[in-house]
Amino acid sequence: MMAAQAIEGRRQVHTLSDFMTLLGLSKAAPRKGPMPGGSRHVMVHVTIDAQHATPLRRSLVRDCAGEPWTMRVTPLRDAHRVRLTLIVPKAAIGGAIARLADLAPSAQVSSPLDVPDAPSDAWRNLMDRSVHRGGETHEHPHEHPHDTATPQGTLATLLSADHVLLGADAASRDALFDLIGGFLERRHGLSAQAVSACLAAREALGSTALGEGVAVPHGQLDEAHEPMALYVRPRTPIAFSAPDGKPVSDVIALFVPERVTMTHLHLLGEIAEHFCDQRFRGLLRECSDADAVCRLFAASSANHLAH
Repeated sequence: MMAAQAIEGRRQVHTLSDFMTLLGLSKAAPRKGPMPGGSRHVMVHVTIDAQHATPLRRSLVRDCAGEPWTMRVTPLRDAHRVRLTLIVPKAAIGGAIARLADLAPSAQVSSPLDVPDAPSDAWRNLMDRSVHRGGETHEHPHEHPHDTATPQGTLATLLSADHVLLGADAASRDALFDLIGGFLERRHGLSAQAVSACLAAREALGSTALGEGVAVPHGQLDEAHEPMALYVRPRTPIAFSAPDGKPVSDVIALFVPERVTMTHLHLLGEIAEHFCDQRFRGLLRECSDADAVCRLFAASSANHLAH
């Protein structure tokens, strides 16, 4: 229950004026330096009238010159409103929010989430698989009626207590993949060899470690009939060629059927939003049993859908 309350507290949605007060920003004199904190980038969600998205993008082009940034635009049920997912340098957030205050003072903004600095391909793939750095992309969920992530396809609904493995005996990355393969063979009748080979093939393209002790090995399986997820906490942290050099102590293994690309991307994006938050990572590592892990992910996923 305390974990759920903590998740709710960290993902509040603010009016624009409250958000500016929270960050110590002013329309008259927006912050020129970075926000406090260890990372260089933050992620915020903004709900805004669709007509204001392009002017905001132009402002980001100016304010983020020379720095990587992303803006994902998702249409909402209200045809005149969109949800923006912004990942911007902390040094630019003041100017972006001040510009937003000029354009759309009624905008709603989520609490900012720190994005880890580790420049891994795995992290960028999770955060913006379909987003161009330094540009804008539009998601149109209705264009793929058979390939969307519904509430039934959130990480929380995939992650049951029997898919949480705490204190797993795996001393290496290969041993971890074999353990996951053996589990899925016993539990779901999948080929253990096919599962471990799928994970190894993806890993050969680049480490799926994100840094901060987190890895998200994933892949598409012909044998899988529906998305599947496992949370694995090894008995001792595993070397994973992470960008920050830290061994991995939190593993989310994700599998989807072949040709279910949008569901894959939505789930990867949700995982990224969970793990880019330092507080979530801390709460997860405090969970001492499988039920507590599932409750934490359920609370976090509920806020992900709401905001």
